[in-house]
Amino acid sequence: GAMTVENDLIDSPILQAKVPLLAEAAKLIADPQVRNRGTIGGDIAHADPANDHPALAIAVDATFVLQGPHGRREVKAEDFFLGIYTTAMADDEILVSLRMPAFAAHTGWAYEKLKRKTGDWATAAAAVVLRLEGGQVAQVRIALTNLASTAIRARAAEDELLGKPLSDTSIEAAAEAAMAICDPAEDLRGDIEYKTAMAGQMLKRAVRAAASRC
Repeated sequence: GAMTVENDLIDSPILQAKVPLLAEAAKLIADPQVRNRGTIGGDIAHADPANDHPALAIAVDATFVLQGPHGRREVKAEDFFLGIYTTAMADDEILVSLRMPAFAAHTGWAYEKLKRKTGDWATAAAAVVLRLEGGQVAQVRIALTNLASTAIRARAAEDELLGKPLSDTSIEAAAEAAMAICDPAEDLRGDIEYKTAMAGQMLKRAVRAAASRC
């Protein structure tokens, strides 16, 4: 449900077993006070590119259920975010729930987030979900936080990994591909060059961490 608070995500035995990325990543959001009140639906519907759940939702292939006067409809996470504070949700709709597939066997996951201090938004962050089969990457989804006007799926980075054994070379190529699509805003957290470089570093860390969990 859209009104599920962050701490309930963290404590959910279902998410811990089926979609553990959401349970773990929620620990990196804000601070305990916010996690007791802040909801996953609010984080997503707000559509702030610095929020964590948009990229996480893209990485786990989530579908959003929207309710309006004409009934319900579903929108894929990667089609939902149109710009800063702008979504595919109509003015007379609300987000009521999220759906996502359980992770298949041999799936690894990670969310690597660089931030200045506890409770801060990400300077740069990368969410990775990948599955290994026969020593090669059989499936992978990568999404980035606070590196453009919306959370973005790094498809070119995925292509550098898919169907190949994981290696320093392929991971480096994926990082370069992800950095190529970054268009962050310069602010007190860093300039464009620094944030873009950190996107590459967060992606490399996330890929390696995800692989270690397969």
